[in-house]
Amino acid sequence: MNNDNRIETNSFRDKLSLTMIVFMSFFLMADMYITPAIIPELSNEYKVSSDMIGWAGTAFMLLGAVMGLLFGYLNDRVSRKKLLIIAVTVGEVPCLLTGIAGITYNFEMFVLMRTLTGFGIGGIYPITFSLLSDYVSDKNRGKASAVVDIAWGLGIMSGPLLASYALTTDYGWRLAFIIAAVPSFPLIIIYWFTASEPKRGQSERGQVEHGQSIAQEQGLSVAGFKGILSNRTNVFLFLQGIPGSIPWGLLPFWIITFFREERNFSAQDATMIWEVFGIATVIGGLLWAMLGDYLFQRRAKYVAILCSSMILLGMLPEYLLLNFTFEQQWNYWALAIMGGLFISVASSNTRALLMNVNSPNQRGRVFSFYNFFDSIGKGLGPAIGGVILASTSDYQLMVNIAVSFWILCALLYSFSIFTVDKDRAAMLKNTQHPES
Repeated sequence: MNNDNRIETNSFRDKLSLTMIVFMSFFLMADMYITPAIIPELSNEYKVSSDMIGWAGTAFMLLGAVMGLLFGYLNDRVSRKKLLIIAVTVGEVPCLLTGIAGITYNFEMFVLMRTLTGFGIGGIYPITFSLLSDYVSDKNRGKASAVVDIAWGLGIMSGPLLASYALTTDYGWRLAFIIAAVPSFPLIIIYWFTASEPKRGQSERGQVEHGQSIAQEQGLSVAGFKGILSNRTNVFLFLQGIPGSIPWGLLPFWIITFFREERNFSAQDATMIWEVFGIATVIGGLLWAMLGDYLFQRRAKYVAILCSSMILLGMLPEYLLLNFTFEQQWNYWALAIMGGLFISVASSNTRALLMNVNSPNQRGRVFSFYNFFDSIGKGLGPAIGGVILASTSDYQLMVNIAVSFWILCALLYSFSIFTVDKDRAAMLKNTQHPES
C-alpha cells in the first residue's frame, strides 16, 4: 500500500467488484425514497391517511433491520458474494412488482411489496461494509465508505426525482419503481460473473488466517454476542444510531410534504430543497471522511470528537431552515447546503470507526447490529411523524422534534471519545496475536 490518499484495493477485480456494489446500492436507495415524494398521491389513490403511509414506512425499515441481523450472521459464515446477490434480488424484485398496477391494486399489497423491498435493503448493509473493509485498508476506509455514501446519497436524491417524473406520465407514480428496479438485474448478472470474494482480513496490517474458523465457531452464540458488546465503542456507536437516525427517517419521509403544506411550495420547489440538501450531504460526507481518515492515523479519538461536535453544529442551520420563512428561494437553499454539509459528518466516519475497532471475522455481525439500531431510528421516524400529525396536525412541531433528536445522538457519540483508542489497540492485538 502507498501512503497517499487514494482509495486503494488489492486488484483490478477488487476495484471492479466495489464499483458494482456502489451501483447496486444506488438503485436500492433510489427505490427507498420514492414513497416520501408521492404521499399525497398514495393517500388519494388508496384512500388512507398520511399517518398510515408513515406506518408503512416504519414497517419497511424495521422488518428490513431484522432481516439485516440474519444476513449479518450469514455474512460471517458463507460466501458474501452470493449473499449480496440474494439481498439485491430480494430487494429489487418486489420493487419492480410495486410498479405493476395489477399487483399493488390496494394499500395492503403496496405495503407488502414495500416491506419485501426493505428485506433486501436490510441485507445489503452488513454485507457491503464487511466486503469494503477487506477491499480497503484502514488508511482509506472513511473515504471508501464515503464513496458508498455518495452512491446512497445520489440514490436518495434520485428517488424523489423519479417520482416527480413519473407523476408527469400517463402511467403515473408506479413508473418510478420500475425505473429504479430494472437496471439492477443486469448489474446482478455482471457482478455474478466478474466480482471477487476477498479473503477475510486481507487488508489488515496483520494478515488473518483464522478469521473464518472463528466466525463459524461463534456464529450467533452468546459468546459471539458478548464479544461484540464487550467493545464499548460498539455499544456507544450502536446506541447513538437510534436518536441519530430518527431525523433521517422522519425528515426525508415528510419534509417535501412539510414544504408543500406549511410553506405552500409547489411539489417541484419542495423537492428541490431536498435535492440541494442531499447534494450538500454527499459533498460534506466525502470531505469529512477525508478529514476523518487523516485524523484517525494520528489518534482514533479525534474522529469521535469531530463527529460529536459537528453533529451539534449542523443542527443550527436545520432549525433555521425549518422555522423561518424567506421571500427568496436562495435563502432556503443556502441553509439546506449549510445543514447538509455539517450534519453529514458522522455517516462515513462512524462506519470507518466500526471497521477499525472490530476484527475481520465479526464485522458482518457488527454491521448487522449497527444497521439494526440505525434502522430502528429510521423506522421510528415516519411513525413518529405520523403520530404527531394524527394528534396535532402540526407539521412545524413534527420537524422540530425530529431535529432535536440529534442532541441525544451527539451526547451518546461523545462517550466513544473515551473508549475508541483502547478498543482499536485491543483489536490490533487480537488480530495479529489471536492466541492472546
